[in-house]
Amino acid sequence: MRPTGGSPQAVYERDVAAQAAANRRADLDTAGEGLLFGRLDRDDGTVHHVGRMGLRTDGQEPIVLDWRAPAAAAFYRATAADPLGVVRRRAISCRRDRVVGVDDELLDATAQDQLDGTVVVGDGAFLAAISRERTGRMRDIVATIQREQDEAVRAPDDGALVVTGGPGTGKTAVALHRVAYLMYARREWYSRRGVLVVGPSPVFVDYIGAVLPALGETSVRLASLADLPDLPRGVTVTGHDGPEAVAVKGSARMAELLRAIIRSLGGARRLADLEIDRWGASVVVRGGDIARRRSQVLRSARSHNSGRAAFSAALSELAWRAWQRRPQAARVEVDDHGDFLAWLAVDPAFRAALDTAWPVLLPWPLLTSLRAGELPLGELAVGLLSDEEISALSVSWADGAPLTAADAALYDELAELLGAAPVELDAEDDGWDELAELDELARESEVTTFADRNRSAARKLAEERDYRTYAHVVVDEAQDVTPMQWRMLGRRARGATWTVVGDWVQSAWPDVREIQDALALVLGRSRLRQVELTTNYRTSTEVAALAARLLARIDPDLRPPAAVRSTGIEPLLVVGAALTELRGVVEALLDQVGGTVGVVAPHRLVDHVRDLLPRDPRVSAVDPWQVKGLEYDGCVVLDPHGIVEEARHPVAGLRSLYVALTRATQRLVVVANEPLESLLRVEQLR
Repeated sequence: MRPTGGSPQAVYERDVAAQAAANRRADLDTAGEGLLFGRLDRDDGTVHHVGRMGLRTDGQEPIVLDWRAPAAAAFYRATAADPLGVVRRRAISCRRDRVVGVDDELLDATAQDQLDGTVVVGDGAFLAAISRERTGRMRDIVATIQREQDEAVRAPDDGALVVTGGPGTGKTAVALHRVAYLMYARREWYSRRGVLVVGPSPVFVDYIGAVLPALGETSVRLASLADLPDLPRGVTVTGHDGPEAVAVKGSARMAELLRAIIRSLGGARRLADLEIDRWGASVVVRGGDIARRRSQVLRSARSHNSGRAAFSAALSELAWRAWQRRPQAARVEVDDHGDFLAWLAVDPAFRAALDTAWPVLLPWPLLTSLRAGELPLGELAVGLLSDEEISALSVSWADGAPLTAADAALYDELAELLGAAPVELDAEDDGWDELAELDELARESEVTTFADRNRSAARKLAEERDYRTYAHVVVDEAQDVTPMQWRMLGRRARGATWTVVGDWVQSAWPDVREIQDALALVLGRSRLRQVELTTNYRTSTEVAALAARLLARIDPDLRPPAAVRSTGIEPLLVVGAALTELRGVVEALLDQVGGTVGVVAPHRLVDHVRDLLPRDPRVSAVDPWQVKGLEYDGCVVLDPHGIVEEARHPVAGLRSLYVALTRATQRLVVVANEPLESLLRVEQLR
């Protein structure tokens, strides 16, 4: 819709009408999605359904409560410690007119007999099972779970909340309910500034998008760590690093290495004189003077490219002063300062001197050169990385290897260190040619609508690295966020409050303290609250007992979460089975559990294992790093010794195996080449 004339007021009114029509159309297009997403079973026997909009019968009896209605508030505010009369809260996932998922939360497990006979499913089923055992011990366990979860969900959002707990303690579910609770309570605040959710799976944004329609669609951004950087258009993360490469690329020392690389490319050490020829007169700016002025600017420059603009101005003033000192006989024309600077800006000799002393650097070409082996990595990394670490980097980038999540964090760091490309830059790589084309198209098309202006401004802000500051940031599986990735998160969360969820025992990082230090640096002086979930109600006591033996090997002082749910099924250890027998093991497990089955294997074997497995949507094969946060009804851990040996550090390898052994909720099968006892023997690790 383009104006053909009229006053600015008419154009504004047209814009408002067009925007309102677009919003209304979007509402109508999405009305069928999420029409129903929740159910409340109350202790008085009444049942309420919650959805995107209210529905009533012909007799005005409510069928579905509008999520914003006061009667629906308990769906967001009720907790186990204060259930507000709710026995069960059910989240219902729909795709158009089909129910595709149901998950229950028992808020008053003692009153579950008052439910209408429907089965309790999902996370609530675990609590229902232990609540049915009417012993004093079980009542105490349920009370402990509810108290800890309530403390986490209702913690104030005036700082940082760190939720920790071992496998099966429901950390992710607690954080998810916390975000829904906070966003419902402060809808206007979060709708203005938004929430960033960073995690390995879309569970958060799917849930929030369903139960908070107006906020979930516009104010919650879900991003994996690979998605977070503003990579150039057409560039995506498709690779996956092994543990050795991740340990090097993720180290905070890489920030120092990138600074060293930028310094090495930041301009010639010895600078030639700049000769200025204008109107037949010639003056010289000495290279030594240029170098001294560059050193002065370097000390105060916030980033490389922003410093170039300051240096260009300083070099221009040096040139002007030299020009003012030219011999009187050469002053055939009266020169204006502004005219001189305008001429100088396009003078080839000046441009060449500027580029030599302070070249423009862009993050993507620089990272590409680094990955291609075009930079003297061994020389630049002296004192920062060991020979083995330099080799690990080179191997990970060999033969045009695809971009990985750890590489993306390096790109983000480079973009921060370099800063925005100067406006003098002609259209080049890194998306600038496309931006120039869009700007030219906009000028030719006489951009006048609000939507056009908004898109144009958004693109420019993105290119200028002006990160959005979110109101709240949620980080799931925080124990595996590398120091470089924490730096990347911090740049997008200045002034934000945090919910951080993780288990340090499950970290694949060799030195967990390095991760914790990086987190502390990002949180800064934020008010810090910590909640530890101590009860494992998802993993069976039989599986947990095996994992506890391994935990004692990792650190004898660590206490595992208390497992409270018994299935009576001990883990099965299969020693010496050929890889070709794996298919039969998985098929048997599928028959036994009737649900999902996961195979956790060393990273080097995963692709081969996928080829051996039955073609069943319930079956998946992952490595110990990809399985974080996932659960399966049945789980096969393949080659546990290989999982440990594949890690860069023995303790990190044992932690990865600990993760693998705690993914099963019903049955666990371990397929090993040698007895597992060699890994469970408690001894001092070096």
